[in-house]
Amino acid sequence: MNRVVVVDDDETNLKFYSAVVKRVLAEEALAFENPCQALERLHDLRPSLIIVDYQMPEMDGVAFVNAVRGLPAHTYTPILMLTAAGDHALAERALAAGATLFLNKPLALGEFTKQLRHYAGTPAPRSSYGEIVMPTDERDTILRLHRTLEAFDRDLARQAAMVRDLTVATAEALHLPSEQVEALRIATLVYDIGMIAVPHKVRAMPSALTSRWRTVVNGHVDAGAAILTGGQRPLMRAAETIARLHHERYDGTGYPEGLSGDEIPLFARIVAVADTYAALVSERPHRVEFTDAHALAQVLGERGNAFDPAVVDAFVAGLERIDRSRSA
Repeated sequence: MNRVVVVDDDETNLKFYSAVVKRVLAEEALAFENPCQALERLHDLRPSLIIVDYQMPEMDGVAFVNAVRGLPAHTYTPILMLTAAGDHALAERALAAGATLFLNKPLALGEFTKQLRHYAGTPAPRSSYGEIVMPTDERDTILRLHRTLEAFDRDLARQAAMVRDLTVATAEALHLPSEQVEALRIATLVYDIGMIAVPHKVRAMPSALTSRWRTVVNGHVDAGAAILTGGQRPLMRAAETIARLHHERYDGTGYPEGLSGDEIPLFARIVAVADTYAALVSERPHRVEFTDAHALAQVLGERGNAFDPAVVDAFVAGLERIDRSRSA
């Protein structure tokens, strides 16, 4: 299977990139002159790396990257964007769209070779997500933030760990690619980091929140996103997205944006279910915790309303697998 996809409307460039891939990786690149045709084929391909030019007819490189990131199987596939336009603003747009790296042409052969080896050097690192598209610095940043959360409020950190386990089990039941599962395993640890912006007296209130204080609590999603914002790599962007959108509802009545259905990123849809279940089975100042059965009944009752039905079904399957492993 071809592990490197190259997209460029210039035949000479395609031949050059393909030749370098052949020399460095000892394999043939899958080359496309038309970005739309490349997108159609990506549904069936699982490359370890995509290389795309910026200036192309029909669809430029930024639009192409946006489209690729909309494909669930390629949320975290590394993408190198190449362009002869030395434009800093363009580089920022490309990275914001989801490009992993932005390189200016003419390419320095040594730099291009280094990036090829880093992102697609051998098949093995695909299972070691943290070394390829989960940079050590971003992973460590998230783990440090989780430890900060634990020092701030041990209960919040404990719930984050529970949500992490439930999220991973759900993602595995959905048969998501291993790299996405691993990204969720890390990113979910800080999904509720914004709660540090909510005053303790509000979090500890012994009765149901008034509308005023509910508004304060709801602001934790924006606070969390603000803490995590600015990451240029998929892992930190995933953490930011989850932190901001895990209270969206499938029926469009959630917050902060009122997104509905597939408008809500899949990671946020998964965490929404796991977070609700974990909150229900955890003790709160104004109520005792639900039993596991009661909490699950609450989740099932919101299937198709608050939650994506497919995600709920996968959550149930994942929960059953966790229960079997505990009783084994």
